[in-house]
Amino acid sequence: MLLLAACGKAEEEKLVVVDNSSDEALYALIPVTKEDVILTRSLNAVWVQDQEQEVSFPVGGKKVSRVHVRQGDSVKPGDLLIELSSGNLQEEIDQLEYRIRQNQLSLGYLDAAEKFEREDTYMGFVYNTKEIKEEDVEKYEKQEAAISESYRYKREDLTDEIEFDQKKLDHLKADITGSRIYSTMSGIVYSVASDLEGSTSRKDEVVMTIVDSSTGHFEMKEPDAASYFHEGEPVPLQIFYGNAAGSYEVVPQDIDTWGDTQQFAIFSAPDNDGIDVGTTATISLTLERRERVLSLPSVTVYRANGKPYVYVLDQNGFRQINWITTGLVGDDRTEILSGLKEGDQVVKQ
Repeated sequence: MLLLAACGKAEEEKLVVVDNSSDEALYALIPVTKEDVILTRSLNAVWVQDQEQEVSFPVGGKKVSRVHVRQGDSVKPGDLLIELSSGNLQEEIDQLEYRIRQNQLSLGYLDAAEKFEREDTYMGFVYNTKEIKEEDVEKYEKQEAAISESYRYKREDLTDEIEFDQKKLDHLKADITGSRIYSTMSGIVYSVASDLEGSTSRKDEVVMTIVDSSTGHFEMKEPDAASYFHEGEPVPLQIFYGNAAGSYEVVPQDIDTWGDTQQFAIFSAPDNDGIDVGTTATISLTLERRERVLSLPSVTVYRANGKPYVYVLDQNGFRQINWITTGLVGDDRTEILSGLKEGDQVVKQ
């Protein structure tokens, strides 16, 4: 060890130490141990709903007069979602319904009115005829026939009017039904087209989506990894952000139907308020595993021309290369097949 003194005043003197000892003090030493070596692959998955309603316009060319829901609202079957301009259709419908009811009442009163008129005619015939003659009977019968014919015409007229109004009413109701769009399921309004209110409808254009967030599954699009999964075998899944963050287990769902998309059902989950549609998650897939094998952290293994090596310290404490044979290279550890034994130490720079 060489000691150098700096020139100058005594209070300004400093010492500089030059250490020519071994590399042992400059590097950390990592032992070769028996550990599990695991190679995994992270796969992206998305939470999707099992049921949804795509809301579209049944007719085109109408102004969107009102949108009754917003994104995030809860709805149930029969809830009014969107109204298209319908002019004074509702007023016409109300008037027709009133007229139909009145005519139906009038039609019902005809039976009583006809019966009363017949009785009145009969009583007049009986009390006003002291001696019944043939011509009196003929006159009475003509009066009876006239009454029957009169009420038959009245019934036909009212029936025809009711039938005509009912057809018109059905048409108007169909028209106004086409101007009102309702929810067909329970769920959450997932999306609503921007600037929808006040716009003009286009037939079959999807402007809103309702999803049932209470049931769903994870979907993955990794067909090359499908063979690593097995029916009924849980795999770990992690959600890192949001109200559903946590560790889950999922199992393959309908594995026989897998193609470009793979589905997974929840096997176990943390206690939370549910998973929002579109939440992303990571499935950890174990590709290979070696249990209790000689191994090192992968950061201590280097390669030259494709050949693996490590640094070790020689008997004098200096670093030197030691060539090795490796097996499985895992996520963070590498399997050692030869060149080292348990307890040997390698240099970590």
